[in-house]
Amino acid sequence: MPKVPLDEPMIAEPAKAATSVVPTDAPAITTLPNGIRVVTVDDKQAISAVGVVVESGSRFEDEMTAGSSLVLEKLALGPTANHTALAMNRALDGMGTQLQVQASRELTTYSAEVIRTDVPAMLEILGEAISSPKINSWDVNAVKKSLLEQVGEFADMVDENVVSDFAHAAAFTNTPLSLPTTPTKMIVEGINSEAVKGFFEKHYTAPSIVISCVGAEHDAVVEAADKYFGKIGGEKVTPSPAKYQGGDVRPYGYGGDGMAHVALSFESVNWTDKALAAVSVLQMMMGGGGSFSAGGPGKGMYTRLYEKVLNRYPFVQSATCSQSIYSDTGLFTLYGISDPQYANNLVAVLVEQATAMAGPVDAQELARAKNLVKSYVLMHLESRIYLQDDLGRSVISFNEVKSADTLCKEIDAVTAKDVQDVAARLLSSPLSLAAIGDVSGIPQRDVVARQITA
Repeated sequence: MPKVPLDEPMIAEPAKAATSVVPTDAPAITTLPNGIRVVTVDDKQAISAVGVVVESGSRFEDEMTAGSSLVLEKLALGPTANHTALAMNRALDGMGTQLQVQASRELTTYSAEVIRTDVPAMLEILGEAISSPKINSWDVNAVKKSLLEQVGEFADMVDENVVSDFAHAAAFTNTPLSLPTTPTKMIVEGINSEAVKGFFEKHYTAPSIVISCVGAEHDAVVEAADKYFGKIGGEKVTPSPAKYQGGDVRPYGYGGDGMAHVALSFESVNWTDKALAAVSVLQMMMGGGGSFSAGGPGKGMYTRLYEKVLNRYPFVQSATCSQSIYSDTGLFTLYGISDPQYANNLVAVLVEQATAMAGPVDAQELARAKNLVKSYVLMHLESRIYLQDDLGRSVISFNEVKSADTLCKEIDAVTAKDVQDVAARLLSSPLSLAAIGDVSGIPQRDVVARQITA
């Protein structure tokens, strides 16, 4: 085995002073002849993050193709036109990395960290996986079997993903945005390989794909992208317009923990809305968490849901605020957990906090919330893999990448009135209520809605 001197540099680049992982150079964006966009930032490090963002997910499905995104996520390293699944996985093993794949409602993301010199090889693997997968009936049936085993697990544990699915089902009834991102028995049993093939061919098209990389020269990434993705064609598919309605969903057979889970949701902003920064500050101001925090002293303890709910009402096991943002709509949710005997009280507490969002905003809590949002943004940019993912998502959403300085200035510009205005806007939309578990003590949606508008 050859011996390498410890003082010999790993790459032929002069070492940079260790100041910050966040690159200071502006991202470079190139559109390939077929319409695929390539965005990169070179941080001159020895490790690179490379990935693909596809504008495809459960929102693009219909009754015939429901569940296709779940299958494609599981078959990301399946057989292709040129290689077996074993060969694809061995190629990854040879680079000492793993491929992370996640299918959401509007996007499916592929990402991995590799040594800088392996970026072209990683793009070759991604190009094969995305341009020429073999979707065999036996592989799809194996995925269906695996997904069916997960159905019972999701029904018992009722985590944030399950709650989010039912909140969307209540908010966007009978529209593609109501389709779940977690497997359900009805959807999994209806999956078939021909439908998955048709979904893939329709939605994995060049204009819907963005290749993003952190830690490589832009021209080298463009050259490899053109080589391995250049034959992908097709037209961009726009999803059906979002139709927020508001509703009441109480699924049967969920909630094996014996608790009552309640989610109150309102229509929120989309990615290009001018109120995006204000609603993000509002979410941080509400905050929340569990009655026991494993994050150490002070973690989120000064947010409203901690100070005015968890610290005051011992029967509340958890109270959190979350939001989902899409190309043309959004969903803002207050979610709480309690023993079933206190379910009605839990609803009353959540209603109280919802209506208070449009009320007075203390200067100190506003400043704290704005600092939390900025910290969240900057901490994510310190992670190479998060930055790579953010590059792709930004180009999909805005066709540009906003700098950290720009984002922080937008957050700093948020005023108390901005927060009150966006909160009033949320509360003016029809209420969506999702109740899971023992829901016998939870009032009907119309009753809760009247309490909010009273």
